[in-house]
Amino acid sequence: MKGITKQLAQDIVRRTMGVIGYNVNVMDEHGRIIGSGDKMRIGKAHEGALLAIKRRGRFEIDEASAARLQGVLPGTNLVIEFQDEVVGVIGITGDPKEVTKYGELVKMTAEMYLEQMYLLEQAQWDKRMRADFLLSVISAEEKDTPSLRAQAQRIGFNADVLHTACIIELAEVKLGDSLDTLKRVADLLEGRSAINLIAIRNSQQVVLFKEQRDLRTPNRDIYEGISQIREWLNARQVIPMRIAVGMPFVGIEGMMASFQSAQDALFAGRATRPEDNVYYAVDMPLEVLTVKLKRNWMTDALIGLWEHFIDEDRSGELRQTFEVYYANSGEVNRIAASLAIHRNTLRYRLQRIAELTGKDPRNYTDLYILMHARWLYAAKELNME
Repeated sequence: MKGITKQLAQDIVRRTMGVIGYNVNVMDEHGRIIGSGDKMRIGKAHEGALLAIKRRGRFEIDEASAARLQGVLPGTNLVIEFQDEVVGVIGITGDPKEVTKYGELVKMTAEMYLEQMYLLEQAQWDKRMRADFLLSVISAEEKDTPSLRAQAQRIGFNADVLHTACIIELAEVKLGDSLDTLKRVADLLEGRSAINLIAIRNSQQVVLFKEQRDLRTPNRDIYEGISQIREWLNARQVIPMRIAVGMPFVGIEGMMASFQSAQDALFAGRATRPEDNVYYAVDMPLEVLTVKLKRNWMTDALIGLWEHFIDEDRSGELRQTFEVYYANSGEVNRIAASLAIHRNTLRYRLQRIAELTGKDPRNYTDLYILMHARWLYAAKELNME
């Protein structure tokens, strides 16, 4: 922090004058007036301030002294010190016998302002450094690990504990509003004890790293956090949002891997579970593996299989039946109840799926082939958006 800004000087003037009722001037470390209740004096040199700086203390000016000095009126002047340096001078205009009693109070107020501004500035700097570190981690390669570890040490971040990456993504992007929404999300979440790093990644996403304090079982939120974050955002009408939660890992390389797993979960979730808004990498290994496959003759054949199925199943009835069948692990009674159909109708539909695709869902191998075909087709469609 370098000295007193003009904005801070004028703020000190405005606030202290409202309390003591006398004109206040604030001079910089060179004795030039940078804040005053008398706007005509701003920018002028103040000889009394220079003398106070030279003495590194107080300099009082009576009527006789004011007549001999340049650019001064009767009053008292006290240096403002910050971190053992003189950074400016406070001047109170009036009879020294009257205004001197306010001098120490105004000086203390000014120095408290400087301390507060310094702490805010340091907090903002720390916030920027931590955000820069996060953004560096999620875009880094393995060869960058040593420099990232040094960067972590500089900001006091301990990477050698379990961390989980989370991506919070706007489900609907409105140009002009998205950045404001993401800033609001980051501000709301910043400071939560379990969130060690948070940053806006782009016009659609906020990325954060949570310390993994408790182990998580499948289909349950990690620690206290994700369900609370979701409910918290919903309560504040910061919706609709999608949240992807990566796998927990240790170290810089682990943070990179956790972010990659969150990215993969987000893509796989959008493709295969578009009706959901929270995706956990740990809960969807098959979906991630499938949608991450490179295009080859087999993926193209499976995509073609599902495209043919869509063409034949114009109403979507068979596709719905298939997905409910898969979700319920082939439990006939539960599936029929969920679809509100008779068991015989369910058998007929499964037979029709087998006839149209050449794959019988009642056979486990065929069931997984069909589901992989469905996921590959969904991923292809998402990539084309």
